Amino acid sequence: MRGGKLIDSAHGLMYRRCCNKGNIEMEVDVIEQLIKLENDIRYQEYASNSEPEYLHIFGTLPIMISAPHGAVQTRNGEKKEEDEYTAGVAMLVGSRTGAHVIYARRKSRTDPNAAFAAPYKKSLHQIVQENKINFVLDLHGANEDRDFGVAIGTMHGKSCSEREKQIIIGVLENHNISKAGSGISRLDIDNKMPAEGDKDREPITRFCHDNSISAAQLEINAKLRIPIRRNDATHHDIPFLSDHRSILNFIDALSEVVNSLAVR
Repeated sequence: MRGGKLIDSAHGLMYRRCCNKGNIEMEVDVIEQLIKLENDIRYQEYASNSEPEYLHIFGTLPIMISAPHGAVQTRNGEKKEEDEYTAGVAMLVGSRTGAHVIYARRKSRTDPNAAFAAPYKKSLHQIVQENKINFVLDLHGANEDRDFGVAIGTMHGKSCSEREKQIIIGVLENHNISKAGSGISRLDIDNKMPAEGDKDREPITRFCHDNSISAAQLEINAKLRIPIRRNDATHHDIPFLSDHRSILNFIDALSEVVNSLAVR
């Protein structure tokens, strides 16, 4: 069945897996994990009749990480590029924290984030209700030339409580992503992309707000999420360099955000 098939799996991956054997410690590299997780995504391919367009990975925390633009999507009949590695980041942070994850893994004939009746949103809502999820973190990608590292969208404080908003801001600031920063160290708050949408577009954060679900949107600069550009990426022919340390720092920050939001 096309659409929101559920899988009860965390992909068997952890942020760091260590085993002691004869004083030998084996560690799984975080960047390699991110690349491996992203390999499940096919940016330019529609789902076949026997596979789902998006997946839900069950978690143990009452937090949902969403990546609706993991693959190419369609808005008003036009193709829109994928938000590279947002799905991989969502899965990686989910495996580290135990958060639920929903992500687009194949090209969509709709826009899961913009369309009012997107099947992705209907599944997200069902998952939230059935699993008593308290908060949805919706991940998106921003171009590398943006003047921020992360842009938070909370509909100017409407989509979540002030406490929840300040948790996100505070954790990011502790990881050197702040309003006072510059470049990828700068934090934009409800300015560039407040996730409010309009009469023709309903972002997932607004959808959650309209359904009494606390949520926030995070727009992530390409330099904080893309370790290496894939050949099937829409802009694969454009040279791209990222700082893996900055990606690791952001993954640490997002994991801490999830764990902090889970504390009630």
